[in-house]
Amino acid sequence: SAEKDNRSILENGMETLENYKNSIKKIYGTKAEEILKIYPAKDDSEVAQIATDLASDRYIAYGTWKLMDLHSKTNGWPVYRYLFSRKRPKFIGTGDNNFNPLGAVHASDIEYALGNLLLNDRYEWTKSDFETSKTMQGFIVNFVKTANPNGDGLPHWYGLQSSIPKVMIIDSISKSEPEKNGKRYIQFDYLMSE
Repeated sequence: SAEKDNRSILENGMETLENYKNSIKKIYGTKAEEILKIYPAKDDSEVAQIATDLASDRYIAYGTWKLMDLHSKTNGWPVYRYLFSRKRPKFIGTGDNNFNPLGAVHASDIEYALGNLLLNDRYEWTKSDFETSKTMQGFIVNFVKTANPNGDGLPHWYGLQSSIPKVMIIDSISKSEPEKNGKRYIQFDYLMSE
């Protein structure tokens, strides 16, 4: 996943501002300065997160945003977007697990959505994990039944057609929040279409 491997941006893995800028120049060439404005880092301490953000956007986040943005403007049906932000709990399984992601890893939402956390005994699941799973299952069941994820006992999930697009943040406390990366995606979209 992008969170695991920001080396797709940082070639040699060194999380320094100099390495980040050099990598961006190598990847984006004449568009490097614009990319550095969209994905800025002031010093070495910001490099790991911003390189992960760019790797994640390049891998899946931007493409998902683009698809949903186009879909929300063309078919007249509400589009519901979520960001699964729950990090897996402590790893207790066997084998090598030196991986400590900055956030939730790609596809980690699946076991929560399917309600089968107990089948994965490599993690020390908590009450909050099971509550997150229950919320996510509620959204999915409602959406399958009615084409709308909202229902009793669940936080309200707004469609993207609202004047301020909102995203459902799914975690131990799930809530709709304004899209925080929309401006970044619009800038990236413009730059990539030139």
